Amino acid sequence: MQDHLQLLQAIYEIVKNDPQPEHYGCRPRELILRQLQEWSVIHQHLQLLREEELVSMEQQDTLIIRITAAGIDKAKQANKRVRTDN
Repeated sequence: MQDHLQLLQAIYEIVKNDPQPEHYGCRPRELILRQLQEWSVIHQHLQLLREEELVSMEQQDTLIIRITAAGIDKAKQANKRVRTDN
C-alpha cells in the first residue's frame, strides 16, 4: 500500500467510531503518535491526500485534518482488500 494511503488508514482508524467521522478534526499529534514518520513526511502525505480530495485541512490554532466521504470509502475499500488478501 502506498505510504499516503497508509496515513489515510490511520486517520480512518481514529475517526471510524465517531457518529460523524467526516466532522472529527484530527490534530497532528494524533497522526504523529500512530505513524512512525517525521512530521515533514506526514505533511507531504497529507498534501497528496488533499490533492486526491480524501482529506481536508484547515488551519486553526493548530492544523485540523478531516477525512472526506471519498476518504472514508477509499479506506473501507482498502480494509476489505487487506482482509481478502489474508
